[in-house]
Amino acid sequence: MITSTPQSKPAAERSGEQTTGREECLDDGTRVMIRPIHESDVELERRFIEALSPASRRFRFLDTMRSPSETLLKQMTTVDKTTDAAYVATALVDGQQREIGAARFSALPDGHDCEFAVAVADEWQMKGVGTLLVRRLIEVARSRGIAKMHSSDAADNSSMRKFAEHLHFGHQRDPEDATHVLYSVDLSVS
Repeated sequence: MITSTPQSKPAAERSGEQTTGREECLDDGTRVMIRPIHESDVELERRFIEALSPASRRFRFLDTMRSPSETLLKQMTTVDKTTDAAYVATALVDGQQREIGAARFSALPDGHDCEFAVAVADEWQMKGVGTLLVRRLIEVARSRGIAKMHSSDAADNSSMRKFAEHLHFGHQRDPEDATHVLYSVDLSVS
């Protein structure tokens, strides 16, 4: 019989990283599920991206494509758990589970910094979905010993600016590209 020791468990379990979903409540009482994205979520992700407004797609992907390519969908739903984390928020809408937000990070080679991205369905913005997703990413990043998260976003993305201010993220104009703003948060500070 093989017994499990702490060293033989996957790194995610050893660090306490949640590998299943957890139900959360938005400020208005709406229940949502925050869970890791799965390779089987391709159609869920496709519907989510296609339902975003052109502006939301441009801010998230720097592109206004109508429908994501199969390559992009595979990239969005396949997660290298050694460097990346990706979560979706789902809610019951008209009797079906629907993706209403997604957030992910990818650690840089040094393992101390990661780049993150978040997108929320237009009709679910300003309700706390993005906050729940990014707080989940922060928990996971901290559990992995990552000290900093950052994002580069379009300077005209006022929603991201307000969101970053809400979460007390630092921000500055990108010195290499005036059309972008760099957001960051020091995870070593509680």
